[in-house]
Amino acid sequence: MGAFNPILFDLDGTLVDSGADIATAVNTTLRTMGLQELSPSDIIGYVGDGVRKLMQRTLKGYRQEKIDQAIKSFKNSYFSRCLEATRAYEGIPEILSRISDRHLAVVTNKPTVYAKQILQGLDLLKYFDAIVGGDETELKPSPAPLLLALRRLGTDARNGLMVGDHSNDIRAGICAGLATCGVTWGLDSGLSLKSISADHICKTTQELATVLNI
Repeated sequence: MGAFNPILFDLDGTLVDSGADIATAVNTTLRTMGLQELSPSDIIGYVGDGVRKLMQRTLKGYRQEKIDQAIKSFKNSYFSRCLEATRAYEGIPEILSRISDRHLAVVTNKPTVYAKQILQGLDLLKYFDAIVGGDETELKPSPAPLLLALRRLGTDARNGLMVGDHSNDIRAGICAGLATCGVTWGLDSGLSLKSISADHICKTTQELATVLNI
């Protein structure tokens, strides 16, 4: 098997374990609004489709103006604490270092400013030639953000790979013409990946290294 190049990565649940900080920011928002907090596991189950969907699921049944208020509050809270507990998954920095000569991008449904802040804070931003956030184009599972990343990399989907922990990542990768790799260490432990067939499934970062031919 030849080496994949370019390689596009999802962020949350793929490169970094960010669930605790997201849950804390959501519950801070709920407290600020005088609402009952949720369990971290429930909140993490709502992650994967961008900030608006996260708050719509958190505030199910509330009016749009309440959801808009919650989104603003969440963004303010999360921006100030998105690196308190978030860490790169074990083995990820080493993998990125070993493939740093390839065309690498992060494609996330998280707003770009948060993605860059997290990657910079964890000393991972240096490995990527392009970052595409959910505020720049359509959200995954649309292939649009992946295609934008490929344009920014100055390359195309041939020999390329999309790596992610959610079915949205795999669907987007398939539609963009990329090979796909699902990882099961993510925020939902691979549950959503059962609904779609990725070309590769990795349970550990060691297995991912093998898929990446390093």
